[in-house]
Amino acid sequence: MLRIRLHIPLLLLLAFPSALPAASTSNLEREKNWADQIGDFLVAGEAIRLDASGVKFLALYTKPGETHKTATRGVILLHGRGVHPAWGFIDTLRVDLAEAGWHTLSLQLPILDQDVKFAEYGKTFPEAFQRIDAGARYLQQKGVKQIVLVGHSSGAITAVAYAAEHPKMPLAGLATIGLTSEPAGNRYMQSVLQLEKLKLPILDIFGSEDLPVVLDTAAARAVAAKKAGNSSYAQVRVKNANHFFTDRYDPLRARLSEWLAKLPAK
Repeated sequence: MLRIRLHIPLLLLLAFPSALPAASTSNLEREKNWADQIGDFLVAGEAIRLDASGVKFLALYTKPGETHKTATRGVILLHGRGVHPAWGFIDTLRVDLAEAGWHTLSLQLPILDQDVKFAEYGKTFPEAFQRIDAGARYLQQKGVKQIVLVGHSSGAITAVAYAAEHPKMPLAGLATIGLTSEPAGNRYMQSVLQLEKLKLPILDIFGSEDLPVVLDTAAARAVAAKKAGNSSYAQVRVKNANHFFTDRYDPLRARLSEWLAKLPAK
């Protein structure tokens, strides 16, 4: 895919936060700051605004590569706590998966102040779910018939909770990267319990040097999937990888791509 630097009009970025109502659970000023920065370095794809129950938010859409113009499968990418849709390997996956034949859409999830406790993010999940719904509608308008959620860290918690709380949403699969859990949070943040509700294809991928909360709950996550009767759950531990897959992006992409390629076509 040819990567062309996009020059997003300044007026668009300035107008972005003013359209968001005060009812949003997100820190709108932080979202504005991220949007401004993304406008400066985005080199592939398209910055768009989606609407979730009156809340307009940033998303990055990347169409499939030139040899995959008829592709009908899409991935919605969910970043971790307090960052943005062009963060780290989430952004790299956005581009690489598009070049491999997927429509990709990376969403700005609600973010809070930097000093809040992680458990407080529980209140943002209903709004995050609405943003995923908006992303799914957008991809469907692009002709996408199969949608997979891919989330990292708190974005992985969001993906699991969304799938568990929306059983009628016809997701083709769910990939979690460094899936965590928050005992002090609300039910949305209890990933192990949420996994007990899911039977769709799930890839649970994490690093051998991941966060303790990821490593310590790995066995419990596998047990939860077994309790759900989910024979399509797979757990993969990437050697020498930390929570952010520093210098270990290639094996992450390879494992994820292999799993995506095996999902049943519809």
